[in-house]
Amino acid sequence: MKKTILFLLFIISITNLFAQTEAEKNLGSWYFIYATHKISNNWSVLTGFEERNFEALKNYNLTLYHGAVNYKLFNNLTTSLGYMYLDIDRTFDPDVDPNLKEKRYYEQVFFKSTILKHPFDNRIRLEHRHLKSMGNTTIIHRIRYRFRTKVNLNNTFYVTASNESFFNFKGDLYQENRFIAALGLKATKNIALEAGYLGHYINNLHLDRLQVGIYINTDLRKKAKN
Repeated sequence: MKKTILFLLFIISITNLFAQTEAEKNLGSWYFIYATHKISNNWSVLTGFEERNFEALKNYNLTLYHGAVNYKLFNNLTTSLGYMYLDIDRTFDPDVDPNLKEKRYYEQVFFKSTILKHPFDNRIRLEHRHLKSMGNTTIIHRIRYRFRTKVNLNNTFYVTASNESFFNFKGDLYQENRFIAALGLKATKNIALEAGYLGHYINNLHLDRLQVGIYINTDLRKKAKN
């Protein structure tokens, strides 16, 4: 009986191995830089850039340019209007067809909560995706929800974890999920570095990704005159 169970487990593992796509077999990478520029007590501007690769340092997947305007309604609630532009290579193999181009608009609510005396932040985003490929344009609307927590280890280091789920209004309802666990370093008062693991489920693929990024905060408010 034990030999039969071991044999079945072996067959299942071999099947899963061969069922993996090239994108799933490789450790890809996401690199990013985001900056939040405070322009008043309630208003701020977000700018960002991302590059994603099918492999750690090669095999281009996409670039993303990101801009948003944020307004703080209350201390624990912020609303945003944002725009992204993406250039996407959808295949693991080298380009054959022109890349997919995407213009994305969104509305967002960000709020803080506490569970068992532990702080979490929550993000709900409604997105409108305009995808263009080979002269054809497709519009997709979806909603995404992310919850995230952060724990300070000391004055310099912290750990963070988040999970984000994506839901389409048409077609496949649940097509994407992202789980992230990372170690952060507070390099200065206004700059933080993060590196960690991203588990990305998308279009029935399970992708493992290295994520490395920089967060910058700037204060553009006029200083009070003495």
